[in-house]
Amino acid sequence: MLTSIYFAVINIFTLAIGFKPDSWQKTLPALVIGMIGIFLVIGIIILATYGLNKFFSRKKNDSEE
Repeated sequence: MLTSIYFAVINIFTLAIGFKPDSWQKTLPALVIGMIGIFLVIGIIILATYGLNKFFSRKKNDSEE
């Protein structure tokens, strides 16, 4: 009984998910745009951190006085 239910559930999910070889044509551009967005945000964070470090860091002569 449980085995037949198990196989029925597996068949339903296999049909619903399925392997669609043409789907990469739709999903690849979205993936590329998302990755570019991630790298841009990381780059902005790095540049902001670098700029804030330059702006607020003390020089060696200022810390001695």
